[in-house]
Amino acid sequence: MTFKKFSIYLTTLFILFYTNIALSNNNIYYLDIDYLMNNSLAGKSIIKKLDEKTKFNKKKFEEIEKKLQTEEKNIISKKNILSEKEYINEVQLFKKKVEDYKLSRSKTINQITKIKNVAQRSLTESLTPILAEYAKKNSISYIIPKQGIIIGKKELDITSSILEILNSKIKSIELQ
Repeated sequence: MTFKKFSIYLTTLFILFYTNIALSNNNIYYLDIDYLMNNSLAGKSIIKKLDEKTKFNKKKFEEIEKKLQTEEKNIISKKNILSEKEYINEVQLFKKKVEDYKLSRSKTINQITKIKNVAQRSLTESLTPILAEYAKKNSISYIIPKQGIIIGKKELDITSSILEILNSKIKSIELQ
């Protein structure tokens, strides 16, 4: 009776360990998506176009800020010349201009952020079929993001291979 229990116990352990060994032979690779976003031709084109938009808007907003500062100094210099009512009206008009400027700037920043997110999403969507084809061709079971890995063998990193394929297939992403 004890031998029977022992053999059942041993058989159960063998099945559990054998299953784990069999499952551990899956091909699992990892990919650095941030690296692809920043170093692929398409990713660099997104970054370049966004930088151009940002610089243009920054220059535009700096000009508006200078005009507002000049107007503020002008209003302050008129304080003693204007009647109290006229001065208050000018101050309120100026405050309205400042609020409009802040709102416009905020909208522009949000718009650029949306454009960036849409462009990155487009790049990710373009990357998905490339990864599927690569996985199928190389018998890969799983491709996981590098950000979720604490320690991994360098041989399991397919980022450089995917970067080459991505660069050959997608040169740039158009911003909307």
